[in-house]
Amino acid sequence: MQNDTLDALGVFNPILDHDTRLFIDPLLLKHCKTPEFSSSYVVLQSRFLAIGKLLQHSQRRGDPFWNSAARKMNWHEVRGLCIGYSSGGTSGSGIGAGLRDRILTTAKLIIDAGKTDPELFELVGLFEEDFGPDRISDMTANIIQDDILTYSLNIYSKILPKGWGGALEHKTQLPLNPFTREPILLVPKELMRGLPSAFEWSGSDEIGISSAEIRESLNALVGSSWRALANMKKAELKKLVLKYPDLIDDLIDQYASKDVKPYDFSEDKKGEYAWYQRTVEAVSENPIELALSSHPSLDEVFNLIVKICEKFKQLVEDNGLNTLFYDGKGKVKNESAIQLAFYGVAEAYCDANKIMIARESNSGRGPVDFKFGSNNENSVLVEIKKSDNSRLKSGILKQLPEYMKSEKSRKAIYLILDLGMNQRHVDNMNAIHEAIGGSNISIVYIDGQLKPSASKL
Repeated sequence: MQNDTLDALGVFNPILDHDTRLFIDPLLLKHCKTPEFSSSYVVLQSRFLAIGKLLQHSQRRGDPFWNSAARKMNWHEVRGLCIGYSSGGTSGSGIGAGLRDRILTTAKLIIDAGKTDPELFELVGLFEEDFGPDRISDMTANIIQDDILTYSLNIYSKILPKGWGGALEHKTQLPLNPFTREPILLVPKELMRGLPSAFEWSGSDEIGISSAEIRESLNALVGSSWRALANMKKAELKKLVLKYPDLIDDLIDQYASKDVKPYDFSEDKKGEYAWYQRTVEAVSENPIELALSSHPSLDEVFNLIVKICEKFKQLVEDNGLNTLFYDGKGKVKNESAIQLAFYGVAEAYCDANKIMIARESNSGRGPVDFKFGSNNENSVLVEIKKSDNSRLKSGILKQLPEYMKSEKSRKAIYLILDLGMNQRHVDNMNAIHEAIGGSNISIVYIDGQLKPSASKL
């Protein structure tokens, strides 16, 4: 979509065929300045208070009060946001009956201990397995989806030209995502974080319990920091707060008073956002011709992927794409930033040349980073590693050969990004070169280190 216009309006511009690993944070709703969301936090807390009241009156699982509470927690995934942890594409997951019952059971136990704060439901991910950042985000989006729809319609009224004739979803009258055929929902950037506040605690977040007995018990277990408690196994933390309900009061007080800030899209510290626009621009400015026959051989596919890898190497080493791998302070981002950059380049070149390549890519989250080819026998795998990855050597000795075996791929490329190597990394590289002699694995080495500008040479 129109990136500059959406940026100026403070709108998150979704990548339509890929979920960006960012999340709607319920605590940011509390401070949201966007008019369409002025009452959203009140709506959120009202829903939680209503569920809490029903659980207070419930005598057993399955009674009318329990069932009413469950209906108010019938949260599905709000499709069309293009955010979260889905393994591929843009579809996520909602909250099933089993997980909903577990959450209600935990909430009921805490409420029966006298704790009825609505923030309890925003923090449920600390206590329940399978309730992570994506479900916190989905839960929030589900409750405020009317506000999201209103906001989306208002933004489209500003950015779509008069008489725009594109495809609209019948029910919402929002533009359709061409990849999913779902309406494209929009949210303001000020509601988004790399991780919801409920999951982010620092060592300075000290537990503020006055009881000497509780403090002594906690110190024996994990110390005095909420970060240590939040990092406990969820079942253990649940046992702890049920044993010491006063912990809930302190947890909620500290959570509610957090100084939360939205994701910094300009710095893009997690490398989740800037890669898309940068790779599209880089490919547009540096076109290459690619071609495959209608029934390509393994060598054809391999040579094409090598060409893409070599172009990616050039864009990184000579055209400044390596800046995607570092944050504003020059600190190296995680490996997914590299995987996303390669994904963007490879997809853009294939799209630009109208080449249909069957790929299996989880952008670093699946069993193998990338798989190209028209069938298993003629497929080529690409595995990406940073030079400082502790599994750099085992990745090529054990991991990639296993992937090749399971995927029935006969050729693979091991793409290594050098973001600064010490002697151990150099030794690993030498061992890797020896290990692949005569194998069907090729290495592409890329120097991704930041270089001084020409004026400083």
